Amino acid sequence: MYVARLKRVLLPVLVVLAIVVLTRVFRTDGPASVLKQIDTDWKRFTHLSHKDSMNGTTSRRFTQALNYTERLRAAYAPTTGHVNPHNFRLVLDEPWACLDPQTESAKRVFLLVLVASAQDNFKRRQAIRETWGSPRELEGLPVVTLFLLAAKGNVYHHKVVKESAEHHDLLMEDFVDSYKNLTLKTMMAMKWASTHCPQASFVMKTDDDMFVSYRNLLDYAAVMGPFTANLALGFVIAGQSPIRKPDSKWYMPRDLYPGDAYPPWLSGGGFVVSGDVPGKVYDASLDIRYLHLEDVFVGVCLDKLNIKPIMNRQFSNSRIKYSYCRFRYVITAHSYDTVQLKFMWEDLLVEKPCWLWT
Repeated sequence: MYVARLKRVLLPVLVVLAIVVLTRVFRTDGPASVLKQIDTDWKRFTHLSHKDSMNGTTSRRFTQALNYTERLRAAYAPTTGHVNPHNFRLVLDEPWACLDPQTESAKRVFLLVLVASAQDNFKRRQAIRETWGSPRELEGLPVVTLFLLAAKGNVYHHKVVKESAEHHDLLMEDFVDSYKNLTLKTMMAMKWASTHCPQASFVMKTDDDMFVSYRNLLDYAAVMGPFTANLALGFVIAGQSPIRKPDSKWYMPRDLYPGDAYPPWLSGGGFVVSGDVPGKVYDASLDIRYLHLEDVFVGVCLDKLNIKPIMNRQFSNSRIKYSYCRFRYVITAHSYDTVQLKFMWEDLLVEKPCWLWT
């Protein structure tokens, strides 16, 4: 009886100690393994770019032989012969976001984060700049965070241009900003990532009402093992049937999508793909009939590419009640105002112990 009681007392303690030890190992050694993989990917990337330039060909990969103006002209020239051409003009751009200004060549990027926002969400963008979107690197691994906007009349044009000049983190294409055009904004993200920052190891698309932990994403990447191509990661929704009720926000006419079930998709609030995926998704989207449900549309593109999205419950598409220890695990959570974001961020910057019951 005494031995049994001792086991009951010691087992939780041993579990906690194991978690602490594993966490310390991953936080110490993990980033080093990630950086090693980035270096490997970087060598492969620069080799491909040099090979392309030697062959006189131009791929969607960065080719250092071409200057920025030529790349831009080629990437954003109007296309024809597609079911769903994305022929929109890049009104605001940050061409240096993924370039080294000294060498004028591509720089290493661990994580490119593209945050969907609306022109008038000035306070949300500033709150993100001051909180979870503020890191420029994680243990030496470079991070680039940019916001995605669409044209919406000239009401906020002057303020947005001023904001762009001050922060250099806004991207904008000239389509109308609306709920039914959210798919355009996501495809804008895929296009920009593939043309301006194809060397990124990971690309994340998220929204400006989300909380995101780059730290927890890095920890996950560290234990995930070697990076592979065709990675799509987030909160997976599978087995859903199209809603045929016309009064629903998510109404899908049968003539637009005749299938009885959608392919698995990643919640659009926050998902991560490997750096090779944005260009593939964008290319696939050009010949897929437009669907206004952005996350479903990305799911259809991934299905066409035979890329299976991976479920990770650290990504959440709902609001999670904040607690310090819970958010040491969360990668994304939804629906927080600017005051809450600042409180959560400042609280998480402080090192505190976490136990199984907290």
